[in-house]
Amino acid sequence: MEVVLEAYKDDIYTITLNRPEKKNAMDYDLLYGINVALKNAESQKAPFVVIRGSGKAFCSGGDIVAFKEAKDAGALVDAEASVLHESIRLIRNINAIVIAVIEGVAVGAGIGLALACDLSIATKNTVMNMGYRRIGLTPDGGGSIFLSRLVGAKRFNELYLFSRNITMADAKDLGLVNIVCEEEELETKLAETIKGLKALPLETIGRFKDLVNHSLFHGLDTHLDKERLYVSQLAAQELFKQRLEEFFRKR
Repeated sequence: MEVVLEAYKDDIYTITLNRPEKKNAMDYDLLYGINVALKNAESQKAPFVVIRGSGKAFCSGGDIVAFKEAKDAGALVDAEASVLHESIRLIRNINAIVIAVIEGVAVGAGIGLALACDLSIATKNTVMNMGYRRIGLTPDGGGSIFLSRLVGAKRFNELYLFSRNITMADAKDLGLVNIVCEEEELETKLAETIKGLKALPLETIGRFKDLVNHSLFHGLDTHLDKERLYVSQLAAQELFKQRLEEFFRKR
């Protein structure tokens, strides 16, 4: 089974995370597939890129079962963070409007992936959670720059330190998603959103995104490198294995 699906139709390049049995948890193969798909979208000069998940879930974050079974979790996390961060950079720099379609769950690096996108549409029953502190890790995937700059330091600290769920009503109020709708309305809302975007000139998009990056996400490259360093260092410690064992016992 292909873990990332790609389709290009009517100027829309759709990238679908396809590990539904794992709620699209990120293992290396899935992360590599996202990266390749984004490069394909860029080479096709697609004006719109949609990132979504199969099985009515967006992404449940890193595959913690893979972390638990890895002989060298630090090396695995480092490799995964490397390819994930390349994809985050691509999303922020591609000359296209990137839309996240969020269903079910967006946890851990799934939040970073969603927040890196230019626009987000979510179903009402979706839940976000940073998740990292539950297993003793710091954020990656740009989560600690996107979320903190969008909601402010105090609220970011609360969401990370307490690992609290974020409802879509809260996410809308905090500016983490643009549109919240019923599950049965999702495809219609997505089509309407893209139709509205197509009605306006698209030649500004690359420069517009460059301005947003300089205004809101200045220093992203350096920050992603530091996220990767910290998360891989923590994953390499024996304590990380203990945290994972504790996490699985509580489930």
